[in-house]
Amino acid sequence: MSEAKGKEKELSVLGVEELIGEVHEKEVQVIAFKLNDELVGVPIEQIIEITNNRDLTPVPKAPSFVIGVMNLRGKIVPVINLKEHLRIPYEIPEDIYQKNKIVILETPKGEVGVIVDEIVGSVKFPESDVLPEPIGTIGIDVKFISGVVQLDGDLLILLNVESIFNQEE
Repeated sequence: MSEAKGKEKELSVLGVEELIGEVHEKEVQVIAFKLNDELVGVPIEQIIEITNNRDLTPVPKAPSFVIGVMNLRGKIVPVINLKEHLRIPYEIPEDIYQKNKIVILETPKGEVGVIVDEIVGSVKFPESDVLPEPIGTIGIDVKFISGVVQLDGDLLILLNVESIFNQEE
């Protein structure tokens, strides 16, 4: 019996006793932004930077959703209208370059800039809070969504960057 008490004391000293039963749930962190009235997010691991760079050069004969290219520290990065690419209704405001931000993403096709209406900020939540997209209730094709999260009355749509930029376009 004294041997069992000795082991019990050893476990207690090492703190193992305290860890039993605790489950550490994986957290997800995204950068949230607005596309029209939709709150969308991209995993922070796929964000390279957020910029106000307005020096875009148009690209002749590019698909209509490609606004142009920008020089990002010596790298040429295409910048796209994400709303058009996702087939979300949109109007290009005259002051698009004054108030909109460009989010540079790491995609399967390399770095790509996407124009967003407004940066909301960084959001963290438990991975278990991610739900499947309610079919037909959001204006974005389900294949471009990895899930949704309910946040204080808002629905955060998690974009699947791999599927958005793996299209043959």
